[in-house]
Formats: sequence, C-alpha cells, structure tokens
Amino acid sequence: MSKKILDFYKKIGGMDTKESLEKYLLFTLSPVIGGLKPSSTITLSYDKKEYSIWSNYKKEFLEILKLKEIVLRKGTKAEIILIYNEENLLNCINKKDNREFLNKLGYDLTLTLEENLDILVYRYEKYHCPHELGVFLGIPIEDVIDFMGCSDKKCLMCGYWKVFNNYNNAKDIFNKYDISKNIMIKSIEENKALLNIVDMFNKNIKFSIKL
Repeated sequence: MSKKILDFYKKIGGMDTKESLEKYLLFTLSPVIGGLKPSSTITLSYDKKEYSIWSNYKKEFLEILKLKEIVLRKGTKAEIILIYNEENLLNCINKKDNREFLNKLGYDLTLTLEENLDILVYRYEKYHCPHELGVFLGIPIEDVIDFMGCSDKKCLMCGYWKVFNNYNNAKDIFNKYDISKNIMIKSIEENKALLNIVDMFNKNIKFSIKL
C-alpha cells in the first residue's frame, strides 16, 4: 500500500461520520465509478456506526453516483453488499464466454439483471461466496475458472485477483484501478461537496485513462 493511500486512510479516520464513510466509499468504489469495473463488494459491520450511516444515506449516495446495490448476505455480524453500474454489469455478464459459464451454473441471461442477481444472492448464501462472483466483479473468465478449479498453473501475480493468464492485460487493469484511486484521492482533497468530487473525478479519469 502506497504512502499516499496510507495518509488518506489516516485523514478520514474511522468511518463514524457521514463524511468519512462517504470518502471511504468513493475511494473503494473509484474503479466502478470510473467505468473500469462493473461492480465491487463492501462489508459493513452491524456493531459499528458506519452501518447505520449507510442505511440512512445510501439512497442519496447511490443516486448521485448512478450506481445500484444488492445485499449478497445478511450475516450475524455484518452485511455484504454488491454495488454495481447496471449497464456495465449487464455488458460484462453478457460477454459470450461469461454467458456460457454462468448458464452452466444455473443463471439465465435471458432474464433481467435483477433476476440473475437474485440467483447470485441465493448461491452466495448456499455456497458462501461462490466462485462466479468473480465474473460479476469483472475478473477475466479464464482466471475465474483456473482459480475455481485449483489450477496447476503458476500464479503469475496477485493483486485485485489471482492472475493465471495474460499477465500484461491484468497488470494494465491493476494499474488503471490504482490510477482511478489516486485520482479519487486528489478529487476528495480538493473538494468537499460530493457532486464536485464526482465531477472532478470523472473529468480527470477520462483525461488520464482511455476507457
């Protein structure tokens, strides 16, 4: 973890205020907000103030970011949430190889995205984080399959996921995710209002990364 990111975490402190939780979520979700990733998961503990803040604030927050959410699991201590860009996630799971893979697991891509997310929630509860979640998170299907099958292939790199194939492509994606997070930190440091942060981030990421 870079010094810049460590300093950012120190500045926002604990997630016990709306502002600090907002900044944490903006940072965590920056690859999704920037259109680099279809979705991300977050985990919020029931016994911490962050959960009640999120419950009261999520509608406003997600509307501004044009994102949606679905609860993957309500545990005894925490809630696991998938936050996603509807268009990007739909495009991701409808890629030919992803579609064929998901169909074999009981998904039906002729149904709506929401109906397939309901299947993911069911399987998440049944299998405790099923491997196909990686597809919904935008991980390349070949790496999802190799990880799922405990492949004998050598792991080429560990980062946002375990890479077994196409090292250069994965490295490029990792780099773009990191750039988006650094741009978000800069946007947060230079603005206070959420709309201003998002506007500045979207302008800078389009300039810095070719989508």
